Amino acid sequence: MKKTLSRPLEVAINLPQITLFLGFTVALVAVGHIIVHALSFFFDITNTPYVGIFTFFSMGQESNLPTYISTLNLLLAGILCGIISFHESNLRNRVNWHWLGLSAGLMLMSVDEAAKIHEGIIGVFLEMSIGRGTGIFYYLWYLVYIPIVVAVGLLYIPFLKRLPLRYSSRFVLAALVFLGGAVGMEMVESVLKYSGINTAISILFEETLEMLGIVILIHMLLLYLSEHKYDLNLSFRFKAISLNEPHL
Repeated sequence: MKKTLSRPLEVAINLPQITLFLGFTVALVAVGHIIVHALSFFFDITNTPYVGIFTFFSMGQESNLPTYISTLNLLLAGILCGIISFHESNLRNRVNWHWLGLSAGLMLMSVDEAAKIHEGIIGVFLEMSIGRGTGIFYYLWYLVYIPIVVAVGLLYIPFLKRLPLRYSSRFVLAALVFLGGAVGMEMVESVLKYSGINTAISILFEETLEMLGIVILIHMLLLYLSEHKYDLNLSFRFKAISLNEPHL
């Protein structure tokens, strides 16, 4: 029988090209949001056969292109943190909880983004418990999330101090941009929504900042992997079961 050689599949990742591609996807969904909302000022697009186009591109809707891209970017960032955690743990012979925690947190955020847990479950539960919010607290979900963000931020201060400045600065920038959209612009949207003002522009800034924050984080993670020369090898094996083997 001819022996076959196992050759690993090598995929070269160009960091600038990946960053530009991810930035392009953010720009694409932002432009799509602007176009469909601009059309809604001239045509009643939300009550026509073309409402599917509006729903597909509007950042204020669910289960559409912006949601899909945000979910995938969060998932990618979580996977990259997991890869770093695996390598760091092998090098130091102990689990690197900071990278592992980031991986788990980003994957949970990916699930949250896809399933809208913060709005559809936590927000609704708080509204049923304490009533509808007003003004800046029209949306109640961040009453739960802000303390979590503060606690996690305090826990990760020593971790950031240990990172070289070129990584920690990008990490902090990514967090500030993301939170500026997820919390800051969400509060602006709360005030506008409570006042009965159109929130299309605030939603545009909110979602765009969130996605840009994750793109900056992915850029930093890929830079970290590249400069530390960490590789990922996947091996797929299948063990055939012989019919002549005794069964226990």
